Amino acid sequence: MRTRTFILCLLALCLSTIRGYASGLGDFRVNARFLTDRMAFELHLNSNQYNDLYEINYDFLCNIGPYVSGIAVADTRAMDAYYRYLDERNDDLRWVLSQAEYVRFIDIEYFFRPIYAINNVCYLRVYKIYPNRTHFYFGPPRHYLTYRGGHCRSHFGGVSYYRRNYPARYHHPVYSRPCRISPQMRPHDFAGPRPGNRPPQKPNWKPAPRPDRRPVSVGKPNYRPPQHSDHKPQARPPLNPHKNPGFKPQERPTRRPEVSPDKMRPKQIREKSNIKEKERKSLSKRL
Repeated sequence: MRTRTFILCLLALCLSTIRGYASGLGDFRVNARFLTDRMAFELHLNSNQYNDLYEINYDFLCNIGPYVSGIAVADTRAMDAYYRYLDERNDDLRWVLSQAEYVRFIDIEYFFRPIYAINNVCYLRVYKIYPNRTHFYFGPPRHYLTYRGGHCRSHFGGVSYYRRNYPARYHHPVYSRPCRISPQMRPHDFAGPRPGNRPPQKPNWKPAPRPDRRPVSVGKPNYRPPQHSDHKPQARPPLNPHKNPGFKPQERPTRRPEVSPDKMRPKQIREKSNIKEKERKSLSKRL
């Protein structure tokens, strides 16, 4: 009888271990314990809250396990399932945490929205804040190795087990406001930048209009703008005497001015001297 009991317990432990490793996030039990340990440390929870919180986190990670690969690539169906289970998990926590503790829980992003994706891989946000995964502030929960989802909502017709047992276990005020995740948080969680993709454009962004004509290049040497066959250069505008009243155009002389001897060329000087010599000889003959 003892041998049979031992074999059944060993089989149950193996099945729970196999189920725990069925997710791309890693071991369900280790992740649920680590997340619960940090929540109990920061929110100052008691032992009953610590044990119930571990069950809630474990059920949440088990439920989203089949959708992790779709969540990583922002698949719509997988994301809808993820946020549905996340809303159920956060709603169950309302009956375990007091009103003041729940308000602090909402303000902590790595507790309220524990999973995000980068480059098609899902991660737990709490590991970014606490990178040492081997350190725990508290011991393992009371039923760390034996709990296998017995308090999940699927076993109670979609009703929260912790809401049904709240009067017998807790007596603190309950947070009564809606606690669903806003749809605007989806791009923040699962639509991060991926290598090789162009950056997202602004909603009201519009491309600049193309010019009708190619702009004239400035500063390029030997550049001439293209001219059409019917293009004629513009005539030079006439002088406007009204703009410059004292301006008078210079008259062109009728006779060409004589060149001074200093500025004459040597050949011209010789020709002129020969002419004078002939005039002097003819004058002497007359006399």
